[in-house]
Amino acid sequence: MDAGPSQPHLTFPSLSQEDLGRVANTIIYLFDPSTSADPARAKQLQADLHQIQSTTEAWGLIAGLSAHEDANVRFFSAHTAQVKISRDWDTLPAELRPSLLNLLLSTLSSALSPLSPHPYQPANGVVTRKIFGSLASLILRLPFHQFPSPLITVLQTIVTASGTNGNEHKARIWSLEWCGICVEELGRAGISDQKRKALQMHIEGDMPAVMSAIAGGMEMGEPQVEKLKEAEAACRCAESWVGYGIRADDLLSLLPALYRLLPLPAASSAITEILTESTFKFGKATKALTEPLVAWTIGLGQAVLDNGDSDTMEELVGVTKMLCALVEHSSEWLVTRITQPDVQAFFGTVLRLTGWTGTAGVDEEVSEITLATYPLIQEAIMDSPLFSSPHETSPDWQIAKALFSQLVSVIRTKARYPDGSMDKERRETFDTWRRDAGEVIVCAFYILRDAMLGGLTQTALSQVHGPWQDIEATLHCISFSSEAVPLGEEVYLPVIFGQLLPQLAQRELNEIRLRRTVVGLIAAYEEWFKFHPDYLLPCLNYLVNSLSLPAMAPAAANTLKSLCDMCRKKLVQHIDAFAELHGKIGTMGAEEQVKVVQAITSVIQALSPENAIGPIEGIVTPIIDQLDATVQSLDPERPLAQHIDALAACFKGLTPSEDDIFDADVDTTADDAQIRIVKMDPRLAHIRDRAERSIAGVVRVWTGDGEVADSISSLLKHSTISETLISLSPLPLLLLVCAAAEVAPSALWLSLASTLVLRINSPPSPLTIKKDKTPDEQQQHEAEEQGRWNVVADAAQRLGRVAGILIGSDAGMKEHPDVVEAFFKFSSALSSRFPGVLLRLPAQTVETYMALGVMGLSAQERFSLTTTASFFVALFANTRFPSPLEPIADSLIKHFGPQILRALLLSAGSDGPRSAIPNLAELLAGLITRVPGPEMSSWLQTILGEEGFPDRRSTPKSKERLKTEILKSRTAKKMRVALHEFALIARGLDNTTYGNATAF
Repeated sequence: MDAGPSQPHLTFPSLSQEDLGRVANTIIYLFDPSTSADPARAKQLQADLHQIQSTTEAWGLIAGLSAHEDANVRFFSAHTAQVKISRDWDTLPAELRPSLLNLLLSTLSSALSPLSPHPYQPANGVVTRKIFGSLASLILRLPFHQFPSPLITVLQTIVTASGTNGNEHKARIWSLEWCGICVEELGRAGISDQKRKALQMHIEGDMPAVMSAIAGGMEMGEPQVEKLKEAEAACRCAESWVGYGIRADDLLSLLPALYRLLPLPAASSAITEILTESTFKFGKATKALTEPLVAWTIGLGQAVLDNGDSDTMEELVGVTKMLCALVEHSSEWLVTRITQPDVQAFFGTVLRLTGWTGTAGVDEEVSEITLATYPLIQEAIMDSPLFSSPHETSPDWQIAKALFSQLVSVIRTKARYPDGSMDKERRETFDTWRRDAGEVIVCAFYILRDAMLGGLTQTALSQVHGPWQDIEATLHCISFSSEAVPLGEEVYLPVIFGQLLPQLAQRELNEIRLRRTVVGLIAAYEEWFKFHPDYLLPCLNYLVNSLSLPAMAPAAANTLKSLCDMCRKKLVQHIDAFAELHGKIGTMGAEEQVKVVQAITSVIQALSPENAIGPIEGIVTPIIDQLDATVQSLDPERPLAQHIDALAACFKGLTPSEDDIFDADVDTTADDAQIRIVKMDPRLAHIRDRAERSIAGVVRVWTGDGEVADSISSLLKHSTISETLISLSPLPLLLLVCAAAEVAPSALWLSLASTLVLRINSPPSPLTIKKDKTPDEQQQHEAEEQGRWNVVADAAQRLGRVAGILIGSDAGMKEHPDVVEAFFKFSSALSSRFPGVLLRLPAQTVETYMALGVMGLSAQERFSLTTTASFFVALFANTRFPSPLEPIADSLIKHFGPQILRALLLSAGSDGPRSAIPNLAELLAGLITRVPGPEMSSWLQTILGEEGFPDRRSTPKSKERLKTEILKSRTAKKMRVALHEFALIARGLDNTTYGNATAF
């Protein structure tokens, strides 16, 4: 194609010379060093340029600025071309589009011509690459016949423009850069599969030229600096084409040249790409890839490792990545030949890289790269039929075990903390490597099994009196092995926790890193202790001593809590050991106190109820005393949350866990009966009474602090969650919450009220469960029921008034979405558990609930809307036949039904979030079952007959279809489909990509 000096840009949309000058000056000023000191000014200049670039006239910037003497201005010209082609292609008249190609080729010629001053500017390379990007974008836009042989066309332009006066080398590098940039742009393009296939066919004819350029660039000849740069460019180009997709024959033709270029980093990277992304991935072409690379690794490649230093680190990293990619590609091939000397030597090279000199992740990065290979080797070994023979007699197994034994030794050595101190960043980097290496230790265990654990145990025993770094690294490996060590292990773990741990406890307290690893070791094997409780006491002693160290207290408290949860029943025999721990609580931080309290009380929970009274008194009473003192002090806010959390921890710890991994193998029915009997003990009654009064005091002094609010919420929830010796009745707490809501209305109190309502009589009282009651028991049961109803009715009226004041207007609904959500959660709980209480409230109160519900259906916030719908769903579901409440509910529905239906349809079709349509559909399904067909038909006719309802885009046909579907459907699923289809039309989303993509 002719790239000569034509002037097609004269007919392009254009800017005046004055405007072009202003744009150029703006660009120059933007890139001036002084502008970087004024970020606001730079941002404004960028915005101005973006605004200019978005106009149709900006097409004129391409030619108008392409010859400017400043490289930054020329770059903006090329960048504008790519932006306009990619985003604003339709704004360029079709008859001018072929001329744009000529313009860009002419601009490229000027950028490369030695007769132009541009090539001699340092920034010209960036401009040229941007022109390449624009041309690649043009390939995606122009019809194929208007840009035939696109790669060759540009290659010819590069060669012609560069000339022959010693510029051949530069021309070859630019040719390779063009081929690489072009294929990367084409690969990133978001085009359909059909268009991509057509594009591949379009450029298929250019592939010989591309491969010729790559192959020519890889011919090193004499080791000149220019030729080396050319080889690097060829490798990068090849890598780009591998990612796009290149034929197997072309790949095979490149491999010998790539091998000759090793250890050039660009060559290593290209081979890595071939191993992982080409048609040869997943173990193919082992003759062409695996065998030559193994041979190179154990031969010429050893020089890279022997000469590895800071000057050649880039080569070493590149080779390491290549070898790891080879393991990923050929793990099965390598494992099946593990007895071959060359394969063993290859694995030895990988091990050598894993143990590379220096602190892992800090001084070197090659060891980290290799870690991912060992799980692949381990999986290949486990899957290979060669390893199905007995371990003791199989030579394959012996070699595999020798390999992984060396690996464990290498990792243990590398995991050792270096002597001296490390700054925070280096330490965190090293710790990340240690965690990754720990995962590799798990793989090694699956190969070595007991031999590995035994070896590490013996090593640790020999290091117990040596430098802390040595034994810490060994324990780190043992800790990470826990994932694979069976719970029935009874040979080496007893040695670790029975013999080694007591000796470790005698070491200096200031060896914090060692102590942290030991605490982590205990945590890692916490489930093992459940089956080996004899080794719990040394662990408890170690953790208790660690709690006295500020740097260790958080980890020790966490581990102690987990251990007590896991082994609570087994720890009962060591209950006296917790007396010392209880005495240390006051010296701990707030979070540690909470965890230790919960740990102690979880063990107390495992005691028989009658034996738990004294320990409960001993731990709960001081906490209540501290809480009361804090409430009565002049400045209660600061420590208040801490003491509330400590009391909540008591309730948490005394709550039986429902997790089957926890130690609670008891007859729950008999235990619950015993708890109810022992709960009547005056000492426990006194504790519960004091706890209720303390909570009342906390609520009274609360000033809105968020941390305290979270603590109060946790305390009330955990104090009523299950039947324990000190669990509280939700009834007085509900009245307390109501009083607080009246004084300081907030979503917190309403949310807690819903929780407490659901906890009332849950689990049911003995009289509720008993079927054949005596007259006295029946009378007592009725009195209990009446008492509950009275409290719930009182709470419902009081909270209804609070809600009416706070959210009883449209403005209130919008300003307090959290209150709306919390109130309707309470209303749903009320409708679910006590619908009779709600419907028998004074008529004005009931109407308040219903009216607020209708308003809630117009909420814009999703959670407010869905909880409102849930309230009505619960009310309709719990008052239908055979409920005696049906007549009362029917009269309410008759009055409020049209309002509910109208608000529901308005929200679904216009105002509300579409994500709430499933909830509205469920409500509609509930409503349709409570209203006779003719009456519902009349309501729908009236509501849908309103002009412009719910939106002017809704059509009479869509309304009629919705009405028909509602009247004939009875399930929420069908209602959801009907509402969704109607909403798409009413919102103008029908037959749109977005509407279809977001369908339910």
